[in-house]
Amino acid sequence: MTCNFTFKHYDECMQICSLLHFPGTSSIELIHDIDSAEENLLEIGQMEANWGLSAKYFIRIHAKQYNPFSLKNINMYKKLIELGHEIGLHFEPNFYEKGQIREAIEKQVSLFSFELGTPVKLISLHEPARFGTIDESFVPEGLTLYCYTSEHYKGKKYISDSGGRWREGCMCNHLGKHDKMIILTHPWWWFEKNSAENY
Repeated sequence: MTCNFTFKHYDECMQICSLLHFPGTSSIELIHDIDSAEENLLEIGQMEANWGLSAKYFIRIHAKQYNPFSLKNINMYKKLIELGHEIGLHFEPNFYEKGQIREAIEKQVSLFSFELGTPVKLISLHEPARFGTIDESFVPEGLTLYCYTSEHYKGKKYISDSGGRWREGCMCNHLGKHDKMIILTHPWWWFEKNSAENY
């Protein structure tokens, strides 16, 4: 198995995840931040579903490169939900004054829930390493905050391909070594043969 960012290797990793994921004893959470582009969401989502896995896809409201509420994209999110995945809000707290954060989360989650026709119960923070995190008291009741500083991450091994590189080595090197893991990937970094397919 060769470590790279090809769909083939992602699929290999998902096969291993499917063999290791036993809710209640050992768990692997798959999450995706959709930062700059929506390439590869259905490809990645279908691979996960093929192995009986579900993932969480976090979508930005303020992305310059895509419109989260276009008909094409809303239909894509609904397809991911049909495959067993969840859609969450990729929230940007630095866009608001501190006193506006809770209200902004409530309104954006409400809008997403309306457009998708199903409740949105998850949020993650966009670029917390650059802009900081938020106190969990700002998160409305009923929502789970996905951020490496949040309560949800305690006691779990967290790895990420942020910036198109693994800080601690490819996810395949960690699978089977931790009882509880959260693996963050960005579908835009993954490709069939080479990165020129995406940018």
